[in-house]
Parts: sequence; C-alpha cells; structure tokens
Amino acid sequence: MNQQYDETIFNAPTPVLRFVPTDSLLPHEEHDHQRSAPLIQRVVESGIWLHPPIVTPLHDGSGRYVVLDGANRCHVIQHLGYPHILVQIVDYESDQVFLDRWNHVLTQMPTSTLLERIRALKHVELRESDLLEAQAELAQRDALVYLVELATDAVFLAYTDERTIKTRTERLRDIVNCYKSEAKLDRINTDKLEQVRYMYPKASTFVAFPRYEPSEILYAAREQVLLPPGISRHIIHGRAMRLLYPLHHLADTKTPLEEKNQDLEEWVQSRIDERAVRFYAESSYVFDD
Repeated sequence: MNQQYDETIFNAPTPVLRFVPTDSLLPHEEHDHQRSAPLIQRVVESGIWLHPPIVTPLHDGSGRYVVLDGANRCHVIQHLGYPHILVQIVDYESDQVFLDRWNHVLTQMPTSTLLERIRALKHVELRESDLLEAQAELAQRDALVYLVELATDAVFLAYTDERTIKTRTERLRDIVNCYKSEAKLDRINTDKLEQVRYMYPKASTFVAFPRYEPSEILYAAREQVLLPPGISRHIIHGRAMRLLYPLHHLADTKTPLEEKNQDLEEWVQSRIDERAVRFYAESSYVFDD
C-alpha cells in the first residue's frame, strides 16, 4: 500500500451531508429495475433513510449535482415524489473519490441466447477471441465489451463502427438490454474467471466492461447520455453508511430546504455527541444491503 493511499484511507474527511432538491440530481447511468423495484418497498417499510447517495456538484452554474453512486436510491425518492433528498456531497477531483468499474455475471440465461440477441443488434459485431486479446482490446477501448461463456471458456468481443460518445454508449446499452430484464445480474469487481466461478458457480456468462474517466461520467450526466446500469463503480473514502435518518423528513413538503438542512446539522451533531458515529478504515463485506 503506498503512503498516499494509506493516508487517504486513514484520514478520510468528515462526510458532508445535505438535503438538496430531488430535481437537481443528474444520473450518469440508468437505474437497475431489478434493484430499484424491491428497494422502493424496503425503504417505505423501514421508514428510514439508510445510505445517502453520493453526488458531486456539476460546476456549470446550474446548481445541479451528478449522482456518482446511488442511482437506484435516487429513483426511489423520485418515484415517491419527495421534494428533497438527503445526499453526501463529495469533491470529484479529490483523493476521496476513486473511479473503478463493475463487471456483470449472468445466471438464468444461456450464453447462446445472449449471443444470438447481440448478433441481431444493428451496428454491433461479435467475433470470437482469446482472453488476452479481449482484455487488450477492451483496455484500448477498441471493443465495447467482451463476454466469456463460463462453461467452455469461449471468449467473444463486441465491436461497433460507431465513433461518437453518444452512439457508442447507445450500443453499450443495447448489449446490456439484451439480458438485464431476463437474466439474473450480479456485479463483480474482478475479471479473474476463477474468482467469478468460485462466487457464482451457477453463472453462465461473464461480461467485462471498459474503465471510464471522471470527465466521461460528468459528460454522460450533463448530456444525459446514460451508461447502462451498474458498470461504473465509485469508491468513496469516508462514506456515510447506515445513517438511520427518519424518512418522514424527506417526505415533508412544508418545511423549507434551509430549515431541513439546519435540522440535519443538529441531528448529526447530536449523533456525534452521543458517540453514535464510528469510523472504520478497513475493507468490509456488507451482508444486509
């Protein structure tokens, strides 16, 4: 572990928690219907706001925020019609934020079915490859994605002749749309196939995605050229988790935004005074989210 990374983890800044207008949020990716539908029910039944979405200001004078993580939770609040949402605001250019990627692991859909659907897409070409070439082509952003049939280790590269950000993103969404509604989709942060098989022994297909730059995330949000759900991964040092903030404050349509934020500051301070706020620097696996 290098010294800079070590200092970032162990000296994470205090979370900046704020209420912002719900309509000020700009997603950079589509929300995941498989996750958002049951999440709505869980949030309403619990009556608490557990994990605030992570946002960063869009510095264009509009007062808008780009949602870096928590698109499904933002969709929940929009679906419920709440005027304000409690978020954690971060500086995208700081060491607090690290942009990585998710890959997808699919079950309950044969790889052959998926390949057939992708071959039927306009402006997308599939060809067989080997794993090393596929990884190199994806790293150079020549390929859109690569897929691995886990039962046979067969590797397939997906290409497009489209060159603009908008059209390439549309082709990427087309590929994900081939499976996101029917296959069981899990996210994984590795491309090592032995780990994929160990964690998902019943999986049929592994789908690897390219890495993005922060400027691409901000552009996608500003222009609403949305990425497919669950491929960008933002790692936040000093993230606020398990807030347990009463949901009725988000639903309140009468209290002004400024007053809500004042009440929130007092609530946070009271939690600190009660020693109910703890900082964990170690990596964790969370089993209840």
